[in-house]
Amino acid sequence: MPEENGTGRLDRIERALELIIADHEQFRHDLKQLFTAQVLLVDQLDKLSGIVQKNSQQIQEHSKQLEIHHQKDRELDERVDKLVSAIGEFVRTRDNPSPLA
Repeated sequence: MPEENGTGRLDRIERALELIIADHEQFRHDLKQLFTAQVLLVDQLDKLSGIVQKNSQQIQEHSKQLEIHHQKDRELDERVDKLVSAIGEFVRTRDNPSPLA
């Protein structure tokens, strides 16, 4: 009977070790997948960062160009206002021609 009890105990220990080994192998497999996913994620993040940086530079360039266009529009508005004023002054100061003429 003591041998049977000892054998039973060894069998339980063997099963427990097999479960531990299986869990450890599954853990190593999951960890490997996690590391692979992390490498892929970092790579994609680096690419995205580059794209965002490029877009940011383009936005800054477009903002500068837009400001230049706004300045040119303001200058044109000032010139048109001066021209309109000059024409208005010219019309006011010239002799009143006869409406029948």
